[in-house]
Amino acid sequence: MTVLGSDHLVTFDYAEPSPIMLFAQRWWRRTVTLLKVGTVVCAVAAYPIMTVASNRIDDSSIEVAGQNWTLPEVGVSIVKIARELEGAGWAGDRANWHPQARLTAMPAWQRATADALSQHTALLADLTVKDGDVDSDLKAAARLLKGVEGEDMRPRLTAAAEALNRYDSRAGRGLAATPDKVVKLAAEATLFANWAGADRIDLSVQVNQDVVEWPASRVDIETFYGAKARAHLAQQMLAAARTAEPRLARLPSVSTAFDRAELAWSRAAQMKPLVVSNQSGDGPFMANHLASIGFYLSEAQDASRNLAEALGQVPEGALENVAALETQLASAP
Repeated sequence: MTVLGSDHLVTFDYAEPSPIMLFAQRWWRRTVTLLKVGTVVCAVAAYPIMTVASNRIDDSSIEVAGQNWTLPEVGVSIVKIARELEGAGWAGDRANWHPQARLTAMPAWQRATADALSQHTALLADLTVKDGDVDSDLKAAARLLKGVEGEDMRPRLTAAAEALNRYDSRAGRGLAATPDKVVKLAAEATLFANWAGADRIDLSVQVNQDVVEWPASRVDIETFYGAKARAHLAQQMLAAARTAEPRLARLPSVSTAFDRAELAWSRAAQMKPLVVSNQSGDGPFMANHLASIGFYLSEAQDASRNLAEALGQVPEGALENVAALETQLASAP
């Protein structure tokens, strides 16, 4: 057996770790810490980001020209329903944990849209009463479009769209009554004017509050987007009706009134504030969007009333006379 002497032992009193290993160790600790902090930040920020991303208000134009609709307004209603259901979904049906359950603007927009469609469908039902009987599909659609507290809207809206489609199909085959075009347009213009009047009252109440939140309260936002939703629907209904009945352009007074009404409603419908503000009238930093849309609705209300008056003065059979004149001109050598 060999015994090593002390002179053969290696001492490590002055040994140092490798600089490369120290560098790697420091960066590894920093990376782990950064990942932990990043995970926490992402977890906290993800929900607000998802909430903002889920807020989708589709106020683009609804194109029904060239489609086979007996009543273009029915086509607008069905497309509008499908757009809300198949787009971002119906916010009011979401569970409490869902990001859309935290929204204010989109639920207000959708509720106002459904209510306005219900009122418009009820108007069509009143105009198509035959022998004292209201059309069953229009009556059902108007009822289904009216929301019920605590009940999901998706099945109701789907059933309403199906009922509207059945009515339009029957009307196209002559199995359901259809309203007179001029009478229908005049009644619609009056309905739209009433929407504008009611929204102006609600907006005025919010604008003239003694104490307002910054930049706007929840009720302010709901009032603004409710008015915007009805303005968008009125604009699209007028545009569809005008496109479907080009003979109206041959009546100067009606055509001019249509131009004014469409322009006025489009100004209210196309307002797209990044953040709704209901601040004082001087507005050095923030505008008062409620007052702005209220002004546009005032013009839309007057224009709609003028359109209803112009349509009321159209002689009976005027559109048929225009069509007959166009036929004669087309057949002339």
